[in-house]
Amino acid sequence: MAGDTRDSSSTQPTPRGPPPGATEPPHHVKSTKVYEVFNAPANANSLPDGSGHNTAGGRPQNPKLSEAVKTVRIEDFKQVHMYPCVRESLLTGIGGGFGVGAVRAIWGRSRSIPKAANWAVGTFVFLSLGSYEFCQYRRMLEKSHMKRAVEIIDKKKAQKEAEAKAKREERRRLHEEKELEAKKSSWKFW
Repeated sequence: MAGDTRDSSSTQPTPRGPPPGATEPPHHVKSTKVYEVFNAPANANSLPDGSGHNTAGGRPQNPKLSEAVKTVRIEDFKQVHMYPCVRESLLTGIGGGFGVGAVRAIWGRSRSIPKAANWAVGTFVFLSLGSYEFCQYRRMLEKSHMKRAVEIIDKKKAQKEAEAKAKREERRRLHEEKELEAKKSSWKFW
């Protein structure tokens, strides 16, 4: 592991839960809060970006296609609809492909069924890919807006705490002044 550039936390096995964006994670998968996602401290063991070279052994090996194929499991295909944006994009592609294929079949000329099927498949592919990418773009925007909202909330919270602390200090100072003045002006008969 001398040439390994991964951080030490990535060598530990991670539990295989549902894909990100699933509606309900199983009971053994811990859910992270938005605050924890955006305000998580950086890992001290990770290497900075762009550190492909290190002094312990050169460059890491590039992964091979056979290694990538070994990581694919049948369960991944059974849960593909649980990944974010996949379900919506597939439904959009199916609807669009059916519509375009039906229009081409009805208003096409003789022997147009194979051409209509080709149009339906092509429309399905392009609409699905486009819808998926647009959904991913919207999710990225939403995540950045949520990150900004968390930053604003943290800033406002710190500002309120500072104002409350200043008010407490002012009240304490006024109270001490009153006590000091009360001690100076009060005289006793006995």
